[in-house]
Amino acid sequence: MPLIPDHLLNRLAQQQLPWGWAWVWFAALPVAAQQAQLAELASYIQQAHPNPTPALVQQAVAEAPMKPTATPLVLLRVHPLPQALTSIQQLPASEYPNAFRALLSVFRVADDDRRRTQCQHGCSHDWHNLPPAPYHSDRLTLPFWYGAWHRDN
Repeated sequence: MPLIPDHLLNRLAQQQLPWGWAWVWFAALPVAAQQAQLAELASYIQQAHPNPTPALVQQAVAEAPMKPTATPLVLLRVHPLPQALTSIQQLPASEYPNAFRALLSVFRVADDDRRRTQCQHGCSHDWHNLPPAPYHSDRLTLPFWYGAWHRDN
C-alpha cells in the first residue's frame, strides 16, 4: 500500500491539495486501502463537533463534485448521518470513488464549519494548524506521494 502522509485528508478538506489529484490518488489505492480511507473519513466526520447538522450535510451534498443521483449522495440525503455513513461504507467497491467524493465533501463542510465556529480564535488541533502546502511558481511542489499525478497533469 502506498505511504499515506499525515493529515492528507485534512489537507484535502481544507483545499490545500487539488481534489483532482485526490481522485487519481484514491483510484490508485487497492480496494482494501480505499475501504480503509472511507472508514477514516467517516470517523473524521463523526468527530466533527458538533456532529454535522442536517443542514451542513445537505450543503455538502449540494456542493459534492458529482451527480446528485450518485448512490452515496442519495443515502446522505434520505438517511440520518450515522445510518448514511454506515450504508456508504457497505456499498460495493465499484461505488468507492463516489463514496470518497461524497464523504470528502461532508468532511470539508463539517471541518470548515468547526474551524469557523469553535476554532475561530485559534485552537490546539494539529489538523487546523497545518502549514500551507508548498508552492513553486504556479504549480504545487509536493512530496513524492504527489509525483505521479503531478507528472501526468
